[in-house]
Amino acid sequence: RRCDLVFLAVPHGKAMEMAGELLEAGTRVIDLSADFRLRDVNVYEDWYVPHTRRELLLESVYGLPELYAAETAKARLVANPGCYPTASTLGLQPMLKTGHIVENTIVIDAKSGYTGAGRRPALNKLLTEAENNFCAYALGGGHRHTPEIEQNIAYITGKDLMKPETWQYINFQPHLLPQVRGIEVTIYATCDRDFTNEEVYELYKDFYKNEPFVKVFPASLPVQTKWVYGTNFCEMPPTFDARTHRLIVSSVIDNIGKGAAGQAIQNMNLIMGLPETTGLMMPPMYP
Repeated sequence: RRCDLVFLAVPHGKAMEMAGELLEAGTRVIDLSADFRLRDVNVYEDWYVPHTRRELLLESVYGLPELYAAETAKARLVANPGCYPTASTLGLQPMLKTGHIVENTIVIDAKSGYTGAGRRPALNKLLTEAENNFCAYALGGGHRHTPEIEQNIAYITGKDLMKPETWQYINFQPHLLPQVRGIEVTIYATCDRDFTNEEVYELYKDFYKNEPFVKVFPASLPVQTKWVYGTNFCEMPPTFDARTHRLIVSSVIDNIGKGAAGQAIQNMNLIMGLPETTGLMMPPMYP
């Protein structure tokens, strides 16, 4: 009861009950599990477990500050986003806002260091198994971050979050990188008109000009996961392939930083009325 705010970093299914008790005690909560990220309880239960605190789903705010900063600042309960959805949503948002992405054409080719899978012991996360190795997992659209990304696309494009039958479908395919931390997602989407690389660069740079943790680079400067290591940054060079009429965006984050704890601190700053960058600004690691 003396806490201003509590971070929950416990498995899904456990967080919902703990969050409910904390809110009843009068504190605010930032939950790093998936328990409050999805608005439609049926979508949540399709991908996770039965939800025991359904009444809190509509109150929770999805804690991606580049989408919901104003709502986060007033929230009692913030659902900290998943790592893959953070990199994917930020990479898609500016072009989605233009309305030029053709529905149901989005492909997200994602790669994560093995800390992205959490601490649960598993053979494929042992260093001797993961080193000098690379593989896809959750093949066939079976990764739980899929509906979270689709929900974010629905929000950006003005669809009803309580009507998942109206959402766009995406192909989301994750892979395990032979490194400890870092995520790169490469996003492909067909557009209904052509752009130049310079046009998409200016579009993205202008869209994120007031966002301290999103850095946009030209196509001539591909980003690297080591540039965001230990930081709360998301970095991307948006490009356009005029031959195939497809937008291509490479988006990198540190899955422990902007993909988890860093973003949770960013949300805390918003809730507590602190400057958004408090405790999070790191010197740039890119050229």
